[in-house]
Amino acid sequence: MSEVKQPALCPPHYWEVTSIRIDGVSHYHHRCIKCLAEKDIPFSATNSMKWVSRNSKTKQ
Repeated sequence: MSEVKQPALCPPHYWEVTSIRIDGVSHYHHRCIKCLAEKDIPFSATNSMKWVSRNSKTKQ
């Protein structure tokens, strides 16, 4: 009897993102809706520069 390998569900992951506090520090809590993988990333680890508009008036 041969076993048929099932394809892995992830990646790519399909993240549902919420916020939580861990030891008083705010984190983004990611949970994959397909495979239920989880990860937490502190807010302070994100770079605010990536949210700056590409059409900034300072580029003139």
